[in-house]
Amino acid sequence: MESIRHWNDAPLKWETIKLFSERARPLEIFIENKSKYALELTEDFLDSGQRVDSTFTKSIAPGSSWLTLVANKPPGMSVGGGLKYKLQQTKYILYLGFSNPCLGGHKTFVCLSDVEQTAKWAYQEAKDGFFKSCSFEECRAIAETAPAKYCPSQRIVFTVDKS
Repeated sequence: MESIRHWNDAPLKWETIKLFSERARPLEIFIENKSKYALELTEDFLDSGQRVDSTFTKSIAPGSSWLTLVANKPPGMSVGGGLKYKLQQTKYILYLGFSNPCLGGHKTFVCLSDVEQTAKWAYQEAKDGFFKSCSFEECRAIAETAPAKYCPSQRIVFTVDKS
């Protein structure tokens, strides 16, 4: 399957894009599910910042993607958080961590595991923003940065597929 990270995202309201792009630390989080399993969100955590758009989905079907916009809360200067997904019909749990701190560059974390952790743990494990890959049996998860579409910052792309 061809990568879907450059396809058009769901339409966003102009007011949302304007609010998002004016924040000090905006960050686009894009999740693409190239696996054969649905991803069910079981926990989300925002340490700092807030979700700027109103699109929120608890499930990402195979072959689908989801974009959310997060940014600092005024007058805050950073945004960071974590997401925890269950890969349906498997024992796998997908952990995603992200941060756009006041000082330093973007931070990411990705992990596929059968061990219970929290979304906060995924956030705390986010280190540098370099490419990351994690394989567990027949699945693989990737974290990488890409040019942003709605802000001058970056887009963090998390991809789940077969290894």
